[in-house]
Amino acid sequence: MNILYLNTTYQCGGAEKVTSQLFHGMRDRGHQTWQIVSYDTKKSCLPAGVHVIYRSRFMRLFNRMITDNHGNRSLHIWYSRRYIRSFIRRHQIDVVHLHNPHDNFLGIRDIADIAKQCSVVWTLHDFWAMTGHCTYPYGCKERWKEGCLSCDCLNNYPALRKDVSRQLFQEKKKSFREQKILFTVPSDWMRRQFEASHLQGLPCVQIYNGLDTKQWHLLDKQKIRKKYQMDFQGKILGFIAADPTKKLKGMSYLLEALANIPDPENYLLLIAGQENEELKKLDIRFQVRYFGYLYSQKELNDFYALADLLVNPSVYETFGLTNIEAMASGTPVAAFPVCTMPEIVKESCGWLAEKISSRALAEVIQEAFKDPAELEKKSRICRDWVEKTFSEQEMLKQFEKVYESNRIV
Repeated sequence: MNILYLNTTYQCGGAEKVTSQLFHGMRDRGHQTWQIVSYDTKKSCLPAGVHVIYRSRFMRLFNRMITDNHGNRSLHIWYSRRYIRSFIRRHQIDVVHLHNPHDNFLGIRDIADIAKQCSVVWTLHDFWAMTGHCTYPYGCKERWKEGCLSCDCLNNYPALRKDVSRQLFQEKKKSFREQKILFTVPSDWMRRQFEASHLQGLPCVQIYNGLDTKQWHLLDKQKIRKKYQMDFQGKILGFIAADPTKKLKGMSYLLEALANIPDPENYLLLIAGQENEELKKLDIRFQVRYFGYLYSQKELNDFYALADLLVNPSVYETFGLTNIEAMASGTPVAAFPVCTMPEIVKESCGWLAEKISSRALAEVIQEAFKDPAELEKKSRICRDWVEKTFSEQEMLKQFEKVYESNRIV
């Protein structure tokens, strides 16, 4: 089978990791695979078969020009559409697997046009297909379920300068229903959101994101800390996000929680993600070590293993890949009880705060360190939970079935 993967960028967060897993995994299963991304500003060493549409600075400026300076309201982005449709014909693509199309990669009507030409499977890593414009309708009081008649959250990514959310919502409702598109979602919670949206009734399959646990190792924490010259004898927390300062990632809750813990000097916070000078200027009593953006799986495995506990204070997650990466490394997770968190972070392998607040987060962090034996027990159980529930091979097998069922013969 000839499969084409589409995603806004090649390397960034969870959606990019899953796209890459499928791209390589299906190739290993005997399929021909390609991937097209809009841009790759990190200048990654791209594997064979990955194509970037707006590769150079000039081409990215060209993209800004044809999308009204990235106005995020384009119904057609003609250059992307022409490039992709030509690629489909040239390589006789059987299935297009769409991931994230936003950030001025594909227009709403472009997706419908591609579905006219080829079988389309679309994995919803966020809410963009279901809302007037944003990927996460945080703060909108679920008005997206009513049709985005007006928007008080225009700055939610991808931001709109002018409120045309109602028109965009209607365009999506029309375009995504008039063509055969099979949707997949990465969690049961996300499936419930799908069924509450304008997409309800359309074919949708729930498939958990997976990990190749053979690549994630239970490392000896003392040895790995020695390797990184970390002789701290207190409690070590990990926090990771592509952009740690992004409001939805909840870092402010974590910093406030640690500031108000009775013994903050006994805590060391490890931070991984896009570097930000403002983070280094924080006036705090606990210790912090910055790792920057971690590109390799081995670096990530080391980072998770260094911590006694991963704290994920995100307030909006459709899955939360960092949770299962940490658990695969033998590090339990503390999180807020929102979205998919209760589904992924079970009581046997982590802790959920009572509610979204820095005080509740502080309480659950202290609870995690009350009994070292319990922390060690959850460290073992969380690895087994990932192996049993989030197998990469099971994910690949389920997507292979989806491709076959939706393939246009």
